[in-house]
Amino acid sequence: MTAARGDATREHRRLGGPGWWCALPDVEDAVPTATVLRSVGTVAARHPSGRAWIMSHPDAPPPQVLAAGPVTLAILGPSPLGPAQLSSLRIAAASGDLSSLMACAGDAHVMLAEPGQVRAMADAVGFRRLFTAHYKGVPVVASHADVLRRLVDAPVDRAWLAAKLTSPEIPHAIRDSRSPFLGVEPVPAGHAVEVDGRRARTRPWWRPPCPELSLAQGADNLRTALRNAVGNRVAAAAGRVSVQLSGGLDSTALACLAGSADPLLVTTAGSSPVDDDLAWARRVAAALPGAEHRMFGPTEIALFFADLDQPLAGMDEPCSFTAAAARQRYVASVLAEHHVGVHLNGQGGDEVLLAPGAFLAGLPRGRRSTWQQIRGHAALRGISATALVSAIVRRPSYPAWLRHTAVTLRREAPIATELVAWEAAPLLPAWASTEAEQLVAGLLTQANPLPVHLDAGVHAGVVRIRASAYRAALYRDAMAAEGVPTAMPFFDHAVVAACLAVRPEQRTDPWQPKPLLRQALRSVAPGILLSRRTKGFYNHDIYRGWAANHDQMQGLLAESRVARLGLVDEQVLRRELARFGPTGLPPAFVTDLIALETWLRDLTPALPKAGRACA
Repeated sequence: MTAARGDATREHRRLGGPGWWCALPDVEDAVPTATVLRSVGTVAARHPSGRAWIMSHPDAPPPQVLAAGPVTLAILGPSPLGPAQLSSLRIAAASGDLSSLMACAGDAHVMLAEPGQVRAMADAVGFRRLFTAHYKGVPVVASHADVLRRLVDAPVDRAWLAAKLTSPEIPHAIRDSRSPFLGVEPVPAGHAVEVDGRRARTRPWWRPPCPELSLAQGADNLRTALRNAVGNRVAAAAGRVSVQLSGGLDSTALACLAGSADPLLVTTAGSSPVDDDLAWARRVAAALPGAEHRMFGPTEIALFFADLDQPLAGMDEPCSFTAAAARQRYVASVLAEHHVGVHLNGQGGDEVLLAPGAFLAGLPRGRRSTWQQIRGHAALRGISATALVSAIVRRPSYPAWLRHTAVTLRREAPIATELVAWEAAPLLPAWASTEAEQLVAGLLTQANPLPVHLDAGVHAGVVRIRASAYRAALYRDAMAAEGVPTAMPFFDHAVVAACLAVRPEQRTDPWQPKPLLRQALRSVAPGILLSRRTKGFYNHDIYRGWAANHDQMQGLLAESRVARLGLVDEQVLRRELARFGPTGLPPAFVTDLIALETWLRDLTPALPKAGRACA
């Protein structure tokens, strides 16, 4: 890499990569905002008045702008849409049908400019998020929280950081209402934000489909949606197509659907002797004779926790893959050398294809099929069917679940209770301070007690998909910062809708993996490739990386920024990390802590002449 290219790459990371954009209302008071943003961006589209409408990173793909009657439509995404898609978008925009508009857009951001108003849509699942902030009294909409943080010089939100310590996820009620920065507000997934002058309002545009289709009906819809999602990316790719191939069902599906493009298949092999990812990936590659298979062995690729002094700056929040960032950068560099125009990744497949166990409570009681489902799911988790039935009967309402969660942040829920819960209960690590616990409990107590859907099964499914999408979007941004456009077709609106419309007891079968995907791809992929029942994990590699980089990690945590904020008890932290290994702490607690530490360290300064946000 030349020095000039290296400097450009570092600058992209510092600014959050080439994907951010901001939208401004058509008012004179927005001119100062545009002036500040010009220090790091460019005007990508203008209002009819000539004032800046969309500002973006200088290297971002320009938006596709088209007129639909009195409405001007802008589509912002890494891949341009074709004539048929643009025609459908224009019709939907002219009719005001936001749901149809987003269904046509794949995973792109969509924005509308109308006389006196700007509207932007956050996608249904949170893969394309939106945030708002006020600069000099004028609302600004942005694709990323970090650019707004730098615009208004927003401080970090200690309560949000405390919630980020929880595992496995921040509860959705907190995510919907707070960002990591005070003065920067998230737009909930599935909502549109309307900006006119000095006001910004959010309104829902999406509701989950009613889960009423059979497996066969849903499989037809999923096959069409996935074919379109992959085919559109392949057709629009300005370079070679690659696929992150683990050998699992989701990545196998993408590889087979992209097979006509002779893709570059990329597999990262784990070091565990029981990991069979590589064997399955080789089977898939052998079935696609035109594809090239690039394998990264354990001795070629960096260990976990390596090179954490290289920043992931500009990220909206701590990234779950931070411990593997050196591995991600290495793979991205190889893809860039192969001139990859789109890298297909199967993240989100688990979440959209399978229904969480909360659906069990909604099955008709007294039926033999219901009892079979309960027995099967209980057996999978090593609990009795009686315990599972008891948990179903005793499941609280959503407001009661929030209240209970607020007082049990230190106690792990029983397996049966967790299986049928509204969502994964947040659990704090032992090193979280008492103040951190109080902050998280306060957020849960004050949270909006309205679920995504009154049906706990639908709520749990949507929340789990969104949690996965938030993580995946950060990985997408990190890959884009390295020059590799990355697409995750399972988060496309049409794919998600096709899956959620299927009855949960049919798309989730305790006796076979992912029946909906297997049914959908029977005519696309050889049956042997869809017969896998195992799943690879990287815990063994995480422990290896920790052992090799233990001294560096101790140095990183010696002056813990999280502890400085009063959120971690350093004495407990040292004691707990001393026993980190295969029989000790859950790896997620450690990797998430490291992610939070490095993210706080890598925060960049405010933009020149930016004002200060109100908390």
